[in-house]
Amino acid sequence: MNSQWITRVFLVFELFWGAGLLAEAAQSNDSLYLQNEKIKAEFNSRGLVSSYDIALDKTVRFTNDNFSITVDEQKIDSETLSAAVVKDQPYQLSYNFEAAPYLVKAVYELKPGWRFISKQLFLSRADGADYRVNEVEVFRAGLANQIFNEHRLRGGSYGALLRLADEDAAKSNKPRYGIFLVIQNPFMRWKLEEQEISMVYRPDMDWKSEYGHFASDRACIGTYELSGTCFPARALPEWKYVCQPEKFGADGPMLDMAEIDAITQCVRAFVLIHPKKSLRVHVPWCENDYQIDVGTAKGVEEYKRIIDQAADLGCEYLLYTPGNSKLSSIKDNTDAWGWENILWLGLGQKIRKDQWQPEKDAVPACLQEMLDYAKAKDIRFMAYVYPSLGFMQNPEWTKWAGDKVGGYLGADTGVRSFQDWLVEKLVAFHKRTGAGGYSFDYWWLGYDNASSKYAQWYGCRRILENLRKQIPDIVIDGRQSYHWFGPWTWLAGSYPHPTASDEQPGSFVAFPDLHTDRISANRQRFTAWWYRMEQFCPPEVMPGFITHQTHRVDAKGVYRRDRFRPRDWDYLAWKYSLISSIATAPFNHVVDMIPARDMDEFKNFPEQDKKWFRHWLNWTDKNIEYMYHIRPIIGQPMVGRVDGSSAIVNNRGFVFLFNPNYRKLNAEFTLDKSIGLKTGKNFVLEELYPQPGKLIGHTSKAIWNYGDKVALPMGGAQTVVLEINAAPKVITELILFNCPGKATIKSNRLELTGVSGEIGSGADLLVLVPKNQKVETVSVNGNKVDFTQNGDVVSAKIRFAGTYFGQCQQIGSYDPNFTGGTFKGTFEIPARIFKQLQQRKEKWPIPYTEDDLLAPWLGSWRLLLFVCIAEQNDKMDVNMKINGQPIEVKKAYNAVYPQAVERTYIGSYADISSLKPDTQYQIEVTLPELRQGQFQGLFFENIEAQYTQEIVF
Repeated sequence: MNSQWITRVFLVFELFWGAGLLAEAAQSNDSLYLQNEKIKAEFNSRGLVSSYDIALDKTVRFTNDNFSITVDEQKIDSETLSAAVVKDQPYQLSYNFEAAPYLVKAVYELKPGWRFISKQLFLSRADGADYRVNEVEVFRAGLANQIFNEHRLRGGSYGALLRLADEDAAKSNKPRYGIFLVIQNPFMRWKLEEQEISMVYRPDMDWKSEYGHFASDRACIGTYELSGTCFPARALPEWKYVCQPEKFGADGPMLDMAEIDAITQCVRAFVLIHPKKSLRVHVPWCENDYQIDVGTAKGVEEYKRIIDQAADLGCEYLLYTPGNSKLSSIKDNTDAWGWENILWLGLGQKIRKDQWQPEKDAVPACLQEMLDYAKAKDIRFMAYVYPSLGFMQNPEWTKWAGDKVGGYLGADTGVRSFQDWLVEKLVAFHKRTGAGGYSFDYWWLGYDNASSKYAQWYGCRRILENLRKQIPDIVIDGRQSYHWFGPWTWLAGSYPHPTASDEQPGSFVAFPDLHTDRISANRQRFTAWWYRMEQFCPPEVMPGFITHQTHRVDAKGVYRRDRFRPRDWDYLAWKYSLISSIATAPFNHVVDMIPARDMDEFKNFPEQDKKWFRHWLNWTDKNIEYMYHIRPIIGQPMVGRVDGSSAIVNNRGFVFLFNPNYRKLNAEFTLDKSIGLKTGKNFVLEELYPQPGKLIGHTSKAIWNYGDKVALPMGGAQTVVLEINAAPKVITELILFNCPGKATIKSNRLELTGVSGEIGSGADLLVLVPKNQKVETVSVNGNKVDFTQNGDVVSAKIRFAGTYFGQCQQIGSYDPNFTGGTFKGTFEIPARIFKQLQQRKEKWPIPYTEDDLLAPWLGSWRLLLFVCIAEQNDKMDVNMKINGQPIEVKKAYNAVYPQAVERTYIGSYADISSLKPDTQYQIEVTLPELRQGQFQGLFFENIEAQYTQEIVF
């Protein structure tokens, strides 16, 4: 069929349809409407007039909706133009403007499910000439509603929040609702002057008419009801110490969770992926796979262990970055970081030089062998790609850099021919090799003297979106630097950078902790907070980070490319890390260092641990419906406070809690909308980890009510996972709370069996019994105990045998007024602790070297005593005496060695493995001058909780 005929028919249809609408508008006071189940938007002959929020029963009114586009330095302003209205679809309304030779179409959309209206401009030129778009003002209007206050997101570059005044606000001095206004790029210039709004950005990019119309980025305007659950607009920089962390930010700018959710839902509406299950990606550069040469038989053998272990842990993708001397050489690298030899599965240098073309060249046999082996293990390789290299196929791409191409100076992503070439090359490479995805790094979007910064960003987004459209199931792992450019950059990707910096230990500030997996986990949750609360990243795009990256630099500061530190598995802390990642990024399991390169770690990694690892990955898929609703609760991860997240649909869901601190703290939250609980009256809280099956009971009534405050004691460096379910309306069977176990009753005798708890701890048992059930005696594990009965709740206090000595056991207690000087205390270590350490050494018999053991997380059979100081530095000198004898105090670094110490220093510790069991010791520690409460305490490390069923009286 003739395409020109189709175009003419469409234009005639559009004209008549528009004429009909205009006639209808004239009969109804020139009003037109778009409506879905949430919003009713009213328009006049010029643009948007009002937005009525159905749930809120509030209307936001606008006056003089206009736009402007500056093209070739000439401004086109809709205020001076006439408009023709066309209703294209039930959810779309358009206005056509002519400013010869330019045609502008302003399109408004309100799709099903949206709680916002979008406005987008389409510019074309009737004579087919090329042009340059200098500036776009997508939305300019007056706001009729009174503004209570304004908050600019990243100074206005991300948009703005306007809290609006009404009668309720006048009475309470608190607004009840508001609007957000954003443009879908990170370059917005926001202006608000006396109720007049302007939303502008500067593309400063050339446009050829052969590309089709120029489409502006959308402006989105949405409403929300304020929830009252507020958090500081900017997070406290990681691990800074404040005396009262729960009050941090209360006197500064705050964001309501409803505002964050409203923008996040707007972002979600444009995300190009909607996963039904989680991604499972292993990143072997975190065990320094670049040191392996798969061009040798020994290297192939070692790398196949990595593939085997990744498969055993449930991974489906592997970011393949070993060296391969058969395909590339380090001496031929041209990038500033020195990794070009590992790009594109080892073919990166050849692709840059145009010496290997995936469209026609065969996969080299040495690479095909590894691809085939991985495929047999249900693993697909992902290729590592640097877009900002000096590709030699077209001089136009690097013309901007002159004769200085190389290092950090490479292709200008703003050049359209480069965008098209790169997408074609990526698609062809995928078809040729079967690659399951790409990790984009070394992508510089801020070159000076190249195309505009907006054009470079636009090119990045266009590449990602076209790649996603052509290969819908591709994994797109986003690294530096596009992760810095906000959520509208990430719509086509799988996830942005997992740590928002670099995974290397020297790239981020370490939390005061002797275990690197917990340090990395705390960093991951801090990053997730930033992504979710300040970048409005939806959960399905949130990057996970599981375990850690092994340090690459030796004690002399040499960046090692030979086999270095291949054994680095944090045996005691990886579970904390796994749960931490699931709690914030359940769709994208980015699995980092695994026990594979070192043969001893590989063969001794227990099958039950692999099973536990797979269980939790599978758990996220089983509960994927809830994972879409995951959100932070309590507050940001910080020193001196518990943090957490929740994932709740209606009256059921999950709560994840983390105490990154060594000292015991309470996790406090309320069973209401602040955690996402919207319906229901009565609830049961069940622990899924660390004690599966344990029900957490309300102190008096066992069953929790909506609105109850939960205060759950948490041990040091601990994570807890809870499931929230609706309580049964009628109690028909016995329900035991606060310890795992089984309850039965016979002849009014209540018997509790299999009741377990931590050695030396106490428990307040609660048993919910059917109505009118009388209890005459209670026994626990065969022991008769005292009890009370209050209606249908039976209570009994018990204590488990032994001396309590738990994880992160503290000497003395925390003193918030202590400012340094001398700390004194006493302690006694039960014999069972030394037995536990010996059993671990037998279970994990890794022959560590002295250099290995500089890392305090290795050799977990050692009993360490941690001197924990918040916001510490390695210039702080700590001295220790036990029973009057000096004890060596060592300084620990997340980088193993004292490198980048301002970020990697994690504190001081002593190895006290040689002490005797069941012996009382006196300890004296001399500390430098500190701020009040900065000294967190002395804590034993490498102790795991032990449980017993023996009861004492």
